Amino acid sequence: MAWVHARVRSAPRLLTQAPHWVREVFDHEWAPVEALSAQAHLLPARLWDYLLSCAGGFALICPSESCYLPGATTIRGKAATNVAFVSVEDLAHGNDWALHVIGHLIDHHLGCGGDPDGLWLTDGGGVTPGWQEAGSRLTSLYPLGYGIDETARSSIRDYFAQSLAIYCRDRQRLNVADPQICRWLRDTLFDERFWW
Repeated sequence: MAWVHARVRSAPRLLTQAPHWVREVFDHEWAPVEALSAQAHLLPARLWDYLLSCAGGFALICPSESCYLPGATTIRGKAATNVAFVSVEDLAHGNDWALHVIGHLIDHHLGCGGDPDGLWLTDGGGVTPGWQEAGSRLTSLYPLGYGIDETARSSIRDYFAQSLAIYCRDRQRLNVADPQICRWLRDTLFDERFWW
């Protein structure tokens, strides 16, 4: 996948600094990148093409907690903007946090192309009129309170990111808990026709 090769990096000496159990899961330095790539493949190719066309939008596999940092930062001595820091431990556990943090990057870039002062999708933003309408619909779903778990119910940004992560890995579970966000994801992000 082009986005992974162009935008994903791992922290130096990542595995040598990781707990022993992580080194048992990943037997070589490139393995965490392969694990993130496998999760990224659960998302539509058109999304990755779009993200690759944006100026920012990186992922750094790191020993610290997973989080999304909008704005300027440095990755391995080089300037970067809008970075999803993905914990190597989350990747080793195989949990939803890697996709969750990537969900924040997606929210930001579909909302305003990653502009540090722009509206995210979950703020009602959108890089096209179609995404603006989708963002507006999304903001009406969160107050209904059907978030799949405590994380999804904690904020609208977490609602989007967590719902996206679970949609990728357990669509049936999401559909039972929150059929409206499941339908929203199916009809927007995961609908090839929506991208045209």
